[in-house]
Amino acid sequence: MAINAINAVNVNYQPQKIENKKEISNPIVSAPKMPTTQAGVALKAYFLGGQAVSFKGKPCSTGDFEPKKLDDVPCCCCGDRMIRGVEMPNVVDSFAQLKGNALADKIEKDKDYFRANQRVVASLIADEARKDDALDVAGALEKVKSNLPEKVQNYCKNVLNNVNKAAIEAYGDDQNPMSAAVFEEMERVSKGKMARIPFTAKLEAAKGDLTKGQYEKVLDAAREMPEGFNAVSKIVNKTKGGNSSEAIMRRLLQGALSTAEHVHPHSLGGPNNTSNYLAECALCNNPRGSMSYAEWLKVHPEYPIKVQHHIEYIEQQIVDGKISSDYDDYPIDIRETMTKESNGAMVLKVLNPEKIQELREQKMAGKEVNVSEVTKEIYGDDSEENAAA
Repeated sequence: MAINAINAVNVNYQPQKIENKKEISNPIVSAPKMPTTQAGVALKAYFLGGQAVSFKGKPCSTGDFEPKKLDDVPCCCCGDRMIRGVEMPNVVDSFAQLKGNALADKIEKDKDYFRANQRVVASLIADEARKDDALDVAGALEKVKSNLPEKVQNYCKNVLNNVNKAAIEAYGDDQNPMSAAVFEEMERVSKGKMARIPFTAKLEAAKGDLTKGQYEKVLDAAREMPEGFNAVSKIVNKTKGGNSSEAIMRRLLQGALSTAEHVHPHSLGGPNNTSNYLAECALCNNPRGSMSYAEWLKVHPEYPIKVQHHIEYIEQQIVDGKISSDYDDYPIDIRETMTKESNGAMVLKVLNPEKIQELREQKMAGKEVNVSEVTKEIYGDDSEENAAA
């Protein structure tokens, strides 16, 4: 079923008054009162399909949450690939057993297993390994320690050059506000100062008339920046757990561990329920704590883009049968939770259970199904929307 493009972010969200809270399985999610605008009526028709929708989810421990049990799921926050706990030893060994160019090639191929600070260290290890085919992870890391500040500076300058290229491509002009922010940061890096969060905040403020697709390319380049020199230095010089290649790789990869994030924080009463979970890497999950999304988006401005990619990935796994049909309602459940928790700032564009079932049947019949393309058909291509919208 095709519906004209709907800007889901502009759909007004008005929680209904709950008369009997005992009947609601998830107390932080209530059924929305659908709007009466043309776009709203279309959205209502799509989601309801003539039937009442119950956003209940189901009780579930974090360990039993199916999306976190899959390999290589993109984190809902940073978008990088995650590693299942049971697979972590195998992934660690796949790096630790290599030397020289083979090690460097492996790091380059799977660099999205490493989070920003750890990616800097892994990249520097790869640089040293290419110089000597006898170097393993431990040996290369020892080489990294020599002239570390200069090496990190050069790494950051390369990242900033890539950010500038993305900005120029987006604006079609090298005289643009994002390039100006890059040059300011380049001066700071030259003085041994670097801080990713203030830098990405400047990019956020400068996005102006860019489309979401253009802005995402700039942000993806900027996310390669470390939080700061001290963060990188701590990783390089950390010895807890040992200095073997296996121990070093375990420290570098542990941030990619797949976890279940409570959208409404567990510490604030958020339930252990599928409607309150997103699959998120440990390094993104742990720092948030009970932080509101308004504050969290200052740390991770890429979150609204990455969480949409994430939910489309999960929907694809449901359609493909890699996640059970028990999760057919999950997309609309998590959409309501996210809308409520972000005060309407983030409204996911998701498929309803009937559409998921329809696509699953097409897949079983041998037809190629691309959830992201179906989502664009229903909602329109938001990569062409203004990034400030």
